[in-house]
Amino acid sequence: MRDYSKISPKVWRSPRFRGQADDSRLLYVYLLTCEHQSSAGCFRLPDAYAAENLNWPIERVQAARAPLVAGEMVSHDPETFEYFIPRWFRHNPTTNPKHLQGVIRLISELDSDPIREAAEAELEESLESKAQTSTNVVSVREKAGGYDRLAGSNYLSGNGRG
Repeated sequence: MRDYSKISPKVWRSPRFRGQADDSRLLYVYLLTCEHQSSAGCFRLPDAYAAENLNWPIERVQAARAPLVAGEMVSHDPETFEYFIPRWFRHNPTTNPKHLQGVIRLISELDSDPIREAAEAELEESLESKAQTSTNVVSVREKAGGYDRLAGSNYLSGNGRG
């Protein structure tokens, strides 16, 4: 169980989110924040458990989920009760090697092939994007003559007081 979950305030401006009925929007926020949610954006959650938490009949959970799946806001495998939140790693990228290792482990433990494959593909895309961003930062520093603002500070260059 996670201690917290990040939800971008931009969700309220999203046409896909705003186009959903109230039940679907509440279910979406629940799926982002429920205690089953993991740092990999994927988890197992039987309908009965969600219904109990939301104080809804199971049919209401299923009806609210259908438009989320159709709108590609949620991936769901009804056979394994597993979920993946598409675009998870855009908002919740891995932060260090240990975190990445844990995310890979969580994804590998999924029973659903389609859910696992979706999570793996998005994680890979996120890592490639992060590598590209890192390369761009190095390129900018090289173009600036290798100047690093922090390394050039008085403190780190030895000119500071200490």
